[in-house]
Amino acid sequence: MTVVLARVDDRLIHGQVTVGWCQHLHPDHLVLADNAVAADPWQSRVYASSVPPRIKVSILSVAEAVNHLRTGDPAERVLVLTSNVPAMADLVSLGAPIDRVNLGGLHMGPGKREVFPFVYFDEVDLKSLLRLVNADVRLLAQQVPGGKEFRLEPATVRQLASPC
Repeated sequence: MTVVLARVDDRLIHGQVTVGWCQHLHPDHLVLADNAVAADPWQSRVYASSVPPRIKVSILSVAEAVNHLRTGDPAERVLVLTSNVPAMADLVSLGAPIDRVNLGGLHMGPGKREVFPFVYFDEVDLKSLLRLVNADVRLLAQQVPGGKEFRLEPATVRQLASPC
């Protein structure tokens, strides 16, 4: 499988993903890697029904997603989604073929601080970003194709993740 986009977005599948990214990248397959959603048949059906019918959807636990991404059809173009940074870091540390991560909508919440206009991180996110940087994963924040792209440099991640 060729990962055309690995995206962290706390809303998972929504218009920016299905209209923006899917129309721009033309994936054959969308892999949603989320332990809670994979364990809930109702949520899985709701998310799967939000994807255009031409795109295959797999809603898997993080561990299942790693195996799926490593053993799938090499000709297949895949868009990978997680709802949070720790799940994406887990995918990478377990061996998913991901070398670039798009940080999409990670919204404000308790203990989170704004890093980019649409991206907020807490301490757990920052530790997970550090894991990604240490695995040589390139980090970019971009809401939609053609929108402003923000690079999150390794030195910036290290600075943000270091204790004050």
